[in-house]
Amino acid sequence: MNLAWVVAVATALGADAFSLALAIGLAGIRKSMMVRLSLVVAVFHVFMPLGGMILGQALGSILGHLANLIGALVLIGLGGRMLYKVYRPTTQSFPLREAREALLHKNLSSNSSLKGYGIYVLALSVSLDALSVGFSLGTIRADIFMTVMIIGVVAGLMTGMGLVLGRIMGTRLGDKAELLGGLALFLIGIKLLF
Repeated sequence: MNLAWVVAVATALGADAFSLALAIGLAGIRKSMMVRLSLVVAVFHVFMPLGGMILGQALGSILGHLANLIGALVLIGLGGRMLYKVYRPTTQSFPLREAREALLHKNLSSNSSLKGYGIYVLALSVSLDALSVGFSLGTIRADIFMTVMIIGVVAGLMTGMGLVLGRIMGTRLGDKAELLGGLALFLIGIKLLF
């Protein structure tokens, strides 16, 4: 897998973190917490795909070419799920002003959800897809060190950008980021099939 594909996968994985960071940025967050959250998400985005890649390589050596098919199907499934999340029908919508007031009313501006273990739970929740993608990449024998470092750096940067943009613009970019991320994973999975 060449560098461009690894960056595309990393960007797709960072879309969840970016979307969540936009919402957190909208509610308000201290600069020191922005840096800490970005670093924690980056670390989780290194270790989750690393674990998945190790499992994927072990499975790849056992199943041979069938493992490539499984890896491609996992990427297609993850991309499809991200696309579904963007296009699923919603029963309720709020104007941006009302959403901001609802978030502030829940006291997210005091970073209550990021205290203690909350920051780690948050980072884990946005990096679970990275475990599955790591598994897929492991089945096709991608370079482990380069891949996980790129995924981690991109996820950390996208989290930081989401936090900053959330403070400035709100959550308008969240769905577009998930759409592009899901489409990228889906297309990479299709490419791996052929």
